[in-house]
Amino acid sequence: MEAHSHNIAVPCRCGGQAKIFGPCEFAPSSHWGVYCSKNDCDKMASADSMEEAIEIWNEEQAIEFH
Repeated sequence: MEAHSHNIAVPCRCGGQAKIFGPCEFAPSSHWGVYCSKNDCDKMASADSMEEAIEIWNEEQAIEFH
């Protein structure tokens, strides 16, 4: 049995939830991104893979928190 690793996006520093979006049939070459669920928050991270976008998002939230 193979171990699976799941990357979890932490909540936004403003209190909003992290929303993840990625390529779809209408935009297959789109990047992966993570953004805040609150309409008045403009925090966002994007990358070529979902894992990388989540990693960038989590790092940005940790940096801004300190």
